[in-house]
Amino acid sequence: MAMFDTAHNRLSYSELLQPDIGYQLDFAVGLTYSLDLEALLGVPVSLGLLEETDSELMKSPFYLLEAIRKSSDQIAIFCNAGSISLPQKIQSVFSLLENSVFEVKLSNRQNFHPKIWLIKYTNEQGDAYIKLLVLSRNLTFDTSIDLCVAMQGKITKKKRNRNIPLSDLLQFVSSSAEKTKRKKIEDLANDVLYVNNFDLNHPFEDYEFLPIGIDGYNKDNTALFDSKYDIFVVSPFLSDDIVEGLTDCPYKKTLVTRKASITPAVMKSFDEVYITKEILNDNEYGLKQDIHAKLYFTTTYNGNYLYIGSANASHNAFHRNVEFLLKLKYKPRCMGFRTFTQDFIPDENCPYEKLEHLPERDPVDEVQERIDRAIKETVYALKSARVVMEGHVYNVILESRQLKTNEVVKIAPIHRYDLFQKLDIEITFDKLLLKELSEFYVVWVGDKRIVVKIKTKGIPDDRDNAIYKSIVDSQSKFLSYISFVLSDDYVLGVFEDLETKRMLQNGRQMSIGSQTYAAVYEKMLKTVHENPNRMKEIGDIIKRLDPEIVGSEFMNMYQEFEKAVRRMKK
Repeated sequence: MAMFDTAHNRLSYSELLQPDIGYQLDFAVGLTYSLDLEALLGVPVSLGLLEETDSELMKSPFYLLEAIRKSSDQIAIFCNAGSISLPQKIQSVFSLLENSVFEVKLSNRQNFHPKIWLIKYTNEQGDAYIKLLVLSRNLTFDTSIDLCVAMQGKITKKKRNRNIPLSDLLQFVSSSAEKTKRKKIEDLANDVLYVNNFDLNHPFEDYEFLPIGIDGYNKDNTALFDSKYDIFVVSPFLSDDIVEGLTDCPYKKTLVTRKASITPAVMKSFDEVYITKEILNDNEYGLKQDIHAKLYFTTTYNGNYLYIGSANASHNAFHRNVEFLLKLKYKPRCMGFRTFTQDFIPDENCPYEKLEHLPERDPVDEVQERIDRAIKETVYALKSARVVMEGHVYNVILESRQLKTNEVVKIAPIHRYDLFQKLDIEITFDKLLLKELSEFYVVWVGDKRIVVKIKTKGIPDDRDNAIYKSIVDSQSKFLSYISFVLSDDYVLGVFEDLETKRMLQNGRQMSIGSQTYAAVYEKMLKTVHENPNRMKEIGDIIKRLDPEIVGSEFMNMYQEFEKAVRRMKK
């Protein structure tokens, strides 16, 4: 099968994140430019923290609570400041993601743009390995054409200098995390140094990690602009100066890009220029797909190389942004320029078309550019917020530097759209409930809305519990939640909950309560015998809820099972 067959050689994001059999997640760090909070909710399933997923599961509040409860201490996601998209539906559980999501603000106000995952998995014997995913796609639902390389290697006792760039990138992002996560990221950065070798499949024989834009690493480390014979570039965004440097070679020069990025200099620099077709073949999404992959193939005097990662062939990518590329070296005589071109641009079912003439460029959307500049200005002007308790409600005081923009910028807490205000050096949002407090806020400029994370002091420690209580707000829901948590099959657990709700609506409350209670008793009995450590999960849930929701009858039953577990461990 061709490596770049867009019709058939598809990679599943969820499958790429899954651990090997017998291993479980220790800690995972994801770097992305843009982030969709709804997409993030699916990550715990992919990492093996929940056994399965289904469209019905994603609608279940119990499933979402479990996904976040199980993953929040084991995941850290870093994204570009101002690049969290506003979900179509705001859910209270999004606030529970705060300690897993960190925005990176660069001192030069440019973009944090790498797209990688570093994941540590361990087994019961104490063995550990690290999986590295190098992607061109973000953690969103975008359907554009992207690329990914997956590698993994065991953690040994021998330090390898070739892994230092990867470790340095983790150390760089750790400064944007809160204290507890920072320590875990630093530990992972140290573990990376002790991966003896990341595995490579045919036709590659060697690799090199290439961060760009952090201390000690720049475009010169990539060797992309050094002497070469041929170059094949895939990049949706281009700059004339970078294109000129890349194409300083004597032989073949091919480009795959977006129509909007083509300039006279680009057409002049490359022998062949391809863009995505208006309607791509085999598009099961029913949407227009464009090219989002970033790739460079070069032939040189000392071998042929493939670069995959986040860096576009743009000035910002190689001079201003933080980026990451993986450099792969082909085995001798395993890949030439002609073969690579035929692989990426096949004769049949090709998603690209060749351009013969310079296309007309779409006019610049000056309004959108002003909005984007205003959002960037806002993100860097926002300072902090603090919570002040007033009786049974809370006021949030937000501070900002004076904005240097003529655009009207509004902001509100993510759970209180009715409180949108024009941003000023100090504004107050009044009378929020405990469950509505969050470090996520919505910024609104023109027709664009984004989510930002603002350090907010004074959020009470029991805020998370208030969110749990708002979802699990009755004894029947509590029993359904416990039944769901203890289910061997989460899909079945959801359908059991739906059936319970249906029967309750038909007035069968007493019998359903008894049936649910009996089902929970049976599942707890099975859990005590097969996996007694899971009883700790039930205890964690109980601590988050009010005693009257848990109920004395359930609490007595749980305590008896707890005693049984302690006796078994003696």
